[in-house]
Amino acid sequence: MSILVPKNQIQVFQKDTIIKLGVEMLGIINKQGRMLESIGFDSLNMSKSKKEMFLMKITLRSSMQSDFDEDLGKVNYCMTQREDRKFISIPAPNNNTILAVIKNDCDYTELVKDITQTLKYSEQFLNKKFQKEVNV
Repeated sequence: MSILVPKNQIQVFQKDTIIKLGVEMLGIINKQGRMLESIGFDSLNMSKSKKEMFLMKITLRSSMQSDFDEDLGKVNYCMTQREDRKFISIPAPNNNTILAVIKNDCDYTELVKDITQTLKYSEQFLNKKFQKEVNV
């Protein structure tokens, strides 16, 4: 099942070059472990309760990783490979996490690079826009 993302959502899903052959799904998970938006097909073939636990696990891991940012530096991404897929989580603004599910033969380095660059651009754009609105 494909899910369309509204135009006003985070720009990660607006960049055509991110959705490539081999990328099954991209999703935004909030700090409570809930999938806010996703694009692609639901490749998490499990019950609703297990899917909720899986998403909470990703959020918890992301949160626990950030506890060591001061000592070790910020996490760029985490990847887990399971049989024929890779699950990549990337920290995003506002304690959100981007989850990418890709096939094993898909180049994850390019995907991570595209997503992190888009996130940086989005954050810069949103911060500038917010500052203009505050100054008005």
